[in-house]
Amino acid sequence: MSNSLKIVSLNIEQDKHLDRVIPFLKKQNPDVILLQEVLEKDITLFENALGMNSVFTGMRSVFTLLTVLIRNNEASRLGLLTLSNLPLLKNDNAYYRGNGANIPNIQEGDLKKIIETMPRAIQVTEFVKENKHYCLINTHFTWSPNGQPNPEQHLDLDILLKLLSEIPQFILCGDFNTPRGTVIFDTIASKYKDNIPSEISTTIDQNLHKARNLNLVVDGLFTTPQYQVNSIKIIDGLSDHCAIVAEISSY
Repeated sequence: MSNSLKIVSLNIEQDKHLDRVIPFLKKQNPDVILLQEVLEKDITLFENALGMNSVFTGMRSVFTLLTVLIRNNEASRLGLLTLSNLPLLKNDNAYYRGNGANIPNIQEGDLKKIIETMPRAIQVTEFVKENKHYCLINTHFTWSPNGQPNPEQHLDLDILLKLLSEIPQFILCGDFNTPRGTVIFDTIASKYKDNIPSEISTTIDQNLHKARNLNLVVDGLFTTPQYQVNSIKIIDGLSDHCAIVAEISSY
């Protein structure tokens, strides 16, 4: 629909799948792209390849043996990236765990630090297309082992919901790190419309994710009543998560 907004939301798993992700995004040609787990070093690559402007929200620094060998001992910040060429009316972020002024340096695999100290944020952008306003929220929610809710998730959910309650209408996208059918995901779905079709059993890529046979819907597209999702597709073969591609109208 030409008068609707086309979006793509995807956890790209840092720089592991750029040869798949970038051609896919170019082919889809969406109005707005909402990415999670983007390395700050790759922002220019995305902007140049897609011909789009971007906003970035940092969440942690990534420091591995690879960064020592290739990036001259410099860690690269990891975070949320939203890209578009539509007129940007608003760009803001709010942290529901930690803060942007203290981005921790967390080594890959240090799950305890990832759970307890990695900042978590909502990135709020507002665009206009054909005189319709669209407020989009990009997030990557707190991680927990085995997809089971933990105390950190419960604490962060309370703060997240308070932040969301202060935004009148929005489209909420991202990797929620908690499966549909468990209390965290379902609490969000009780307040905002869950647009992932009921017949979808997983948003984890069955071939590219390090764990196989995970049938979990952990990526979401939630909306308030101002917005209607006209079409939605869940597309695999891109990263360890599937992409959400949707056409959305504003009323």
